[in-house]
Amino acid sequence: MIRMTSIKLLVVTATAALTMISFASWADTSSPFVGTWVLNIAHSIFDPGPPLKSHTFRIAQVRGGGFHDTIDYVKGDGSTIHLDFTAAFDGKYVPLTGSAEAKSVSVTQVNPTTFKYVFKKARKPVESGTFTVSKDGKTMQGTLSGKEADGTVWKYHYVFDRRQ
Repeated sequence: MIRMTSIKLLVVTATAALTMISFASWADTSSPFVGTWVLNIAHSIFDPGPPLKSHTFRIAQVRGGGFHDTIDYVKGDGSTIHLDFTAAFDGKYVPLTGSAEAKSVSVTQVNPTTFKYVFKKARKPVESGTFTVSKDGKTMQGTLSGKEADGTVWKYHYVFDRRQ
């Protein structure tokens, strides 16, 4: 009886140890979102136009499991925008810098290769989108939509190529 209990304890301990090791290695695995993504303008759709002149989206993993996002783009009229935020991809709103149109952003991981976000200003959503990284990790695409202050509704379909 004591021998059987010792064997069961050994099996339970070994199973727990293996589970913890697998969780630790999973946590160390880089997210498919991490990298520098450059907009492929030729494969993207802008309704209404004009299309952006450029768009670079940098996602870096930070301590504690969150992500630091930096978004730089040049609008069709030549004006530039630099957005910056750090979020845990847990759906909680965090401050956003660099935007006159939005003051906070919520990012939620939908599945291992998809995330969605919502930008808000004065507690009202002003822009939202969902993006998915391809199985080979070379592209990321998704839709982004919103409403301008004058009521104009817009919808873009972005296709990004991974640069690193």
